[in-house]
Amino acid sequence: MINRILIELYDEYEKNNIDAITEFSKKTFPNDGTDKFFLGCTLIMFSRANSFKPRYDCNREELLAIVSSFKEKTKDSNLLDFYLDRINTTKGIRKIFNKLFEDENVEKYADTVIDYLEQFKPKFIKNTYNAYKNKIEDKE
Repeated sequence: MINRILIELYDEYEKNNIDAITEFSKKTFPNDGTDKFFLGCTLIMFSRANSFKPRYDCNREELLAIVSSFKEKTKDSNLLDFYLDRINTTKGIRKIFNKLFEDENVEKYADTVIDYLEQFKPKFIKNTYNAYKNKIEDKE
């Protein structure tokens, strides 16, 4: 479900309309900074999409990797901050994160977005394992 939503939001982004992304962020996440964190990470993902069908580059796994890069520390920063400072070419995205990185709750914002995205993780392995476990317990 989240992948379909991201594709639809990307379609709006291609039309230079980020209002749909902003609205989705505000409706889905607390308006304490988590919504801006999600918005910024989503815009990073959209700005990096460049394959034959770029809308299919925009999926839960890619967004989760971008959000999780905030948790990966470098010397005196994190990988998301490093990306924004040295690799990012869209300066408007950096403006979204400037005040967020100074916020003492930014770690909580990242955790909230990660928890949200993890809800959409495919459950095949988990369900198969549980079925296997139940079969073993039935035999005992």
